[in-house]
Amino acid sequence: MAIPSRTAQTLILPVLIILVCAMMAAFSAGNSFFVTLEHKTVDWRIHFRTPDPAFGRDVVVVLLDEAVMEKLPFRSPVPRAMLSRLIDIIHRSGARLIALDVFLKNLTVEKDDLKLAAVLKKSDNVLIAAALREAEGHPVVDLPHKLFLDRAIAVGLADLPIDPVDQRIREFQSFFTVNGDRVPTLATALFLLAHDHSRPADRLKPWPNPDSGDIPVTLDSRNRAFINYQAPPFGAGEKHAVATYPASAVLTGFLPGAWFDEKIVLIGAGYADNTDAYRTPYYAGRYRYALTPGVEIHANALATLFGGETIHFLGTVRTFFLTLVFSLVLFVIERRFNMLVSGAVLVLLVIGYATASFVVFERTRLALPIVPFCLTVLAVYLIMAIYRSLTEGRQKRWIKNAFKMYLSPDFVNVLLKKPDLLYLGGVEREMTILFSDLQGFTSLSEGMSPTDLVDLLNEYLDGMTRILLDHGGTLDKYEGDAIMAFWGAPMDQPDHAVLAVRAALKMSRFSDRLSESFQAQGRPPIKTRIGLNTGMAVVGNIGSKRRFNYTIIGDEVNLASRLEGANKQYGTFLMISENTYHRVKGQFQCRKLDLIRVKGKAKPVGVHEVLGLADESCEDTFLTMLDHYHSGLEAYKKSDWKSALDLFDRALACVPEDGPSLTYRDRCLHFMASPPPPDWGGVFTMTTK
Repeated sequence: MAIPSRTAQTLILPVLIILVCAMMAAFSAGNSFFVTLEHKTVDWRIHFRTPDPAFGRDVVVVLLDEAVMEKLPFRSPVPRAMLSRLIDIIHRSGARLIALDVFLKNLTVEKDDLKLAAVLKKSDNVLIAAALREAEGHPVVDLPHKLFLDRAIAVGLADLPIDPVDQRIREFQSFFTVNGDRVPTLATALFLLAHDHSRPADRLKPWPNPDSGDIPVTLDSRNRAFINYQAPPFGAGEKHAVATYPASAVLTGFLPGAWFDEKIVLIGAGYADNTDAYRTPYYAGRYRYALTPGVEIHANALATLFGGETIHFLGTVRTFFLTLVFSLVLFVIERRFNMLVSGAVLVLLVIGYATASFVVFERTRLALPIVPFCLTVLAVYLIMAIYRSLTEGRQKRWIKNAFKMYLSPDFVNVLLKKPDLLYLGGVEREMTILFSDLQGFTSLSEGMSPTDLVDLLNEYLDGMTRILLDHGGTLDKYEGDAIMAFWGAPMDQPDHAVLAVRAALKMSRFSDRLSESFQAQGRPPIKTRIGLNTGMAVVGNIGSKRRFNYTIIGDEVNLASRLEGANKQYGTFLMISENTYHRVKGQFQCRKLDLIRVKGKAKPVGVHEVLGLADESCEDTFLTMLDHYHSGLEAYKKSDWKSALDLFDRALACVPEDGPSLTYRDRCLHFMASPPPPDWGGVFTMTTK
């Protein structure tokens, strides 16, 4: 029996809302992707809060910087004589404790090793690093060499927990349980020793043993707590929370007395090519993607322990009730008004809540859940919209509009005539695939308000999509500012390569015109990179029986995506593969770029840049540049670096901003100093996507 409409409105929707809130709260807490996404919102809150001036005032970091390391005969293992002198200077400067975040596993030069051991013994306040290893499926503590171990006061594990999704370090592990023993990390060991915890007497277990009451912050089930970061790493910004000094300055011996007096000093790698550097919440474009040395992370963890204040969260139950309250508010408004008003309220709720979460975090270090909140209220809004649409008899029109929004008009017409295309499966056929992306979109988005960014993207994507659809293309998907499309399906298109390249050329020129318009309006300029490839791919409905997309898959699709990114190597914006070039070379002006091996493929492929239509005229200066470029490319392939360099310089004299000429000029200079192997073959291997 059908449920009466009024009963449905007063019973079914509230129950659905409660279920959605519960599922979102539980799922976002248990799914690693959503947990990491929420942690990213915490990163932003960390960025914009005011640093605590008291944070880390008793902690100091000394970085083995490039200036000191470049003078040494080798970098690994770190020369012991330099470490001896550094520790001695810091000890004589009044340091309370010293931690050496350098793994002293092996012996090196005997006299230098003995000197370092003597300094460790004399100082009697140096903690050294150990590491966690796995043996026969069980964790074991990999201790330093006995010569150093016997003279250090204790060891601490240098291991740091890395988020498996985005490779950032936001938490510290207080201790690891190894064979029933609690083995502290560097930060915890230093904290315990600084608070008069007894030094370990057992040299087989040379670490202080933490008890549950020794740790001043709340640990989770994995014995972890969030690091209360206050400022970016040394050298990445003007703000610094933990005092940090380069070892090259310390080794001069002329030090202010306040640098190390009664401080806990951590020494570790901070030079350019060291591997002990990680992504943290400050790994972002505004800091030029600066990595944080591991020793600085340990220092921030120690400062967090000294402060006794970490970042904390609501928990699943409280998140459920929080999202439930706001969802019911949205439900009440929807019952009284239309979906347009409810949508406006939804936007205001999200903006207001996000703003409040930043204020609360600034004042209390409580990270209110943003991702579960946004997902829940959005899901509730969509449920109400769908329910209203169904009850008002508009299901058919909604579905039709949805298809027109995401698929090309040609495919919609084919679908109406052949509904069996909705079945799962696919066929293999030759197609031309296009990928496009906006250059520098991340930097662009950081400098614009969300509203302006959406307006810009809408105008850009509308024009780009209209061009590719007018040229018979099928829009596969948008990914932010990126577009994926293909030709040759669902209908046969014998000239799919020509159609695709012609569309790509018009899309590129449309982007340039739009950029000029944006600049005239005071908006930032834009530039589009496009990659095209022709080959065999599987096209059809791919997914599950409940949800699928009409899309394409295969190696040739991946190659097209790689070519879009490969433009960055050459300063170009419209790159096609050799396969595409052979099908269109009579109708377009192109120039040979390179023979490249893209990431994920062993076989190299030729690539070309599309310059324009075959019947378009070019300026004499540009044609002269092309002559020099092609001559330079021939000399380059023959390993005649000097001649090639001269020719590329001539090309740049004609067109100074020519990207491929600049690229090959740099390569010639590199190969003149460091020639490639004899079997080089002229192939350039891409190491990034």
